[in-house]
Amino acid sequence: MLELGAGADILRAIGWLYIGFFAALLWACLWFPRRWWQKIVWAVAVLLVFLLPMYWRQAEKSRIVDARKARYEKGKALFDERCKTAGEKVYKTVEDVEGVLLQEVWPRASNSDWHDPHWPNAGLPDQYGAESYIQSFIMWEHQQHPPQRGYLNTKDRGAHDWYKSLPGYAFVDVKEGDGFVYRYRPVRRVPPELKSMSRERLSGATARYAISFRGITANPADREQWVAGMTVLITDTQNNEVIAEKTWYSFERGFGSKSGWRSPWLFAITCPELTEGESSRYATRFFVDQVLKPKQEN
Repeated sequence: MLELGAGADILRAIGWLYIGFFAALLWACLWFPRRWWQKIVWAVAVLLVFLLPMYWRQAEKSRIVDARKARYEKGKALFDERCKTAGEKVYKTVEDVEGVLLQEVWPRASNSDWHDPHWPNAGLPDQYGAESYIQSFIMWEHQQHPPQRGYLNTKDRGAHDWYKSLPGYAFVDVKEGDGFVYRYRPVRRVPPELKSMSRERLSGATARYAISFRGITANPADREQWVAGMTVLITDTQNNEVIAEKTWYSFERGFGSKSGWRSPWLFAITCPELTEGESSRYATRFFVDQVLKPKQEN
């Protein structure tokens, strides 16, 4: 049992004093009045004074608990209904892909985003954004417990080109805010304090297969229940054909509660579940590389 120190002892002492005072007052009501009806009236008055506030407090607690339970059941039922449409649809896979095109970059989440029920990217609340999102596509995956997904890394250990046997793309093209496309490549054998990817403005053709994402906003009432959705699309830019897509939904069961310094969306559950390796951090990459399979020696 968790002990809270001197403060807990003081609270216990106050509680016992309260009970003792109530018992003494009730005894006085039954002992000092001479007539039996007076005893009853005074005893009932004491009971009402002491017990009614306790009853009201307990009734209010029960009402709050029932309201929270009803809201949770409503939110969970909505989440379960949305999850029926979650998952991936793969129309075509491609082998030996050297690089991909990011039509947009997943933004880095802020503390205010995690507290916002209308945050556009809440469907995948734990995914890394900004530079980490770009870098995830040129990281190599290390499998620890196959067939489960592993973890991603860019650092070269300097032994026998070990990275050539691990899945990862050779480059990633990124459409950036200035209207130009930049090509990022992994940089091997660099000191830890230096960046592990290079960046250069692209003048030639971009990668054929593009990655994009869109928050699901067709059901704005979902956000009142802290339910959010996100779809990632893989497109063949040569014919503007979507070759695969995957949808996730998330549900914040605390409905934005900040108690205990919570960052609400980071406590959300997701369907499909993100449980293997670093899938919650790199959900998009881990979906894309199953459709656009990296060339073996990228």
